Amino acid sequence: MARPQKQTVDYFPHDANASNSKTLFILESKFGNDGYAFWFKLLELLAGASGHVYDCRNPRAWEFLQAKTHLNEETAQNILGLLVELDAIDGELLQERVIWGENLGKNVADVYKNRRTPPPTK
Repeated sequence: MARPQKQTVDYFPHDANASNSKTLFILESKFGNDGYAFWFKLLELLAGASGHVYDCRNPRAWEFLQAKTHLNEETAQNILGLLVELDAIDGELLQERVIWGENLGKNVADVYKNRRTPPPTK
């Protein structure tokens, strides 16, 4: 019996110049450190979630995201909306309360290459 293919990663790159990226620069400009922290805590959740997808349809999962990021519902929704505008997460899936970002998959593509499995896709 074959071992199931893992679709999570224990590590994702956090480059030293990440604050200079368009996404993070705009998040910090609009939300200060809350924007910065939200983005990287969201990436941590996505990296550890199967398929790099975080499903917020369950109220407890949505509550957990708010608790993990230490933000209220309104601010979390505002940041997610901005992330959609910046093409950092998928807007179509977010309408269904599912968070997925293609760029994370691109940033960890070498992991999947080493595993000889395709990275998760939308």
